[in-house]
Amino acid sequence: MFEQTVNLEIEEAYSKLKTVLLDSGCKIISEEPQKQICFKHGSLWGISPKTAKKIVNLHFESVVNGTKVSCSSWLASDWKNITIMGCALAIVLVGLCVWMATDLSSLIITHVPGFWSWLVMVGNNVNLVAAQTFVNLTWGLAVFLSVIILLEIAIVIYVGSKIDLFAKDTLNQLN
Repeated sequence: MFEQTVNLEIEEAYSKLKTVLLDSGCKIISEEPQKQICFKHGSLWGISPKTAKKIVNLHFESVVNGTKVSCSSWLASDWKNITIMGCALAIVLVGLCVWMATDLSSLIITHVPGFWSWLVMVGNNVNLVAAQTFVNLTWGLAVFLSVIILLEIAIVIYVGSKIDLFAKDTLNQLN
């Protein structure tokens, strides 16, 4: 949460800020004229503080030098949910890939069939080239998905730490 005082009367500050918000593609959720505006901004696919989907609440208060605007921002629940579900699915896939890779690696070394050996069996024979290819592919996919998960965690931390950036930039347009 942050506060900023603008050198405008409350009516003018409210009106100008509402116009700027609508021009920026914001969707107003609720408003109490000259007291409060709550709006949505951003996209489910946004990965920066300015583009991630968020809810911003602005409160207006008349002060001696103009209008004090208090702002609080938070990530939209659907943005957080899609991020959590995507990471959870990626974790499950990493586990599946590691299981496949270790099972097929064991088959290559011991020639004892395991759960995933049917993927590389031709009749009663093991296709070692196919087994090694599957092992390399599944390890590669596991590493790739792990990097994606770490990147997603970094994005969530970064966006969360700078969530008020859009509101600050918008308020700066009033001065």
